[in-house]
Amino acid sequence: MGIWDGLKVAFEGISSANKELVEGIKEITTETKRDIISDWKREVPAVGNTIEKVERTITTLKNVMEQIPDTSSGPFNPNIKLRKILKEANKTSNITSKNSIKRAQHLKVSRIGYSHHALSINEYEVIHYQDREVKIETIESFAKGAAIHVVDTPRLYKKDEVLARAHSKLGEKEYSLIFNNCEHFVRWSLNGD
Repeated sequence: MGIWDGLKVAFEGISSANKELVEGIKEITTETKRDIISDWKREVPAVGNTIEKVERTITTLKNVMEQIPDTSSGPFNPNIKLRKILKEANKTSNITSKNSIKRAQHLKVSRIGYSHHALSINEYEVIHYQDREVKIETIESFAKGAAIHVVDTPRLYKKDEVLARAHSKLGEKEYSLIFNNCEHFVRWSLNGD
């Protein structure tokens, strides 16, 4: 093995370790945030509920901001080419075929001006908020012809528990764009209180 091959292997190992570290930090952060909100809800319900609503609002705003196209161009936006390249790379790496969808995965499709989220039951069905109600539908009905992306959301429960949690909300009609939307439902099923 040459020196360049050795360096390449070393850098790949470092890169892999960094990715694992970042994922671990994300999971710990999510667990810690969930525990803090849970503590506040138990000790001071009014404050805890407000914190939870603010957290959900931030999630919704991030989701909306992801969907707003970058209209700036020219010499005042030097990152426009880089953003386009990264966006194309993400499209190709995150698009999922129906056969690669597994149980209890956070799925997302982009629509005009927003994205829609669901939890996979299997490779054929999802459970999600649709028409302001938690329903089970086919993958095709969820996607409506759009590419399906798997979102890497930390899962704190076993897959059976995640699906049981989601099914417990079946028929629920408490949709709120800001406080209880399709993304909130999926994240709650995967790792919420």
